[in-house]
Amino acid sequence: MKEFKGMLLRSICAGAAIALGGTVFLACENRVVGAFLFSVGLLTVLVFGFDLFTGKACNEAFIKKPQKLALIWLGNLIGAVLFGLAVSTHANLFAAAQTVVTAKLAKPFYIVIIDAVICEFCIAIGVRGYAKAEGFGKYLAVVLGVMVFILCGAEHVVADMFYLAAARASDIADIALFLLWATIGNTLGGIVWWLAESRTAPGA
Repeated sequence: MKEFKGMLLRSICAGAAIALGGTVFLACENRVVGAFLFSVGLLTVLVFGFDLFTGKACNEAFIKKPQKLALIWLGNLIGAVLFGLAVSTHANLFAAAQTVVTAKLAKPFYIVIIDAVICEFCIAIGVRGYAKAEGFGKYLAVVLGVMVFILCGAEHVVADMFYLAAARASDIADIALFLLWATIGNTLGGIVWWLAESRTAPGA
């Protein structure tokens, strides 16, 4: 029970951290600057050891324990949605979130999945790079990984949870399906990354 509570709390914090990154992105008129500043979310997760679904989806220990990934997803949802609802009270951020969400929900499901796979590769670059690199390189991996997925318009399921809440999206069916496709894509991307990394590692 203690482990469950700890993981849930860390997951909620991770959802809020990514939502913070999403908030500054919405507030920036320049997409490149916004993408750069969004990295504060993933950096917060990694520095403080929070549990982020996309960060664990490329980790063998969690891929083989889907129940833990499901708990992390739920905690991320709670943190991102609560943060998003708070942000939606700001008129300019609410309007920006609505523009973002309208474009996202217009995507066909297969594009959402493909974009989510791409996003997961970018997150894996950041997360695995942070774990493996030393010095400045580990932070550069995080920032570049985040910037690439943002500027590509890729789908990060936790960030999407935030945007949907910040836009006060209300069509439950559309929301559920969109998050399903994004989750599938992020998960597939994580598994592919893990398989590739494990088979190309020295001595593999």
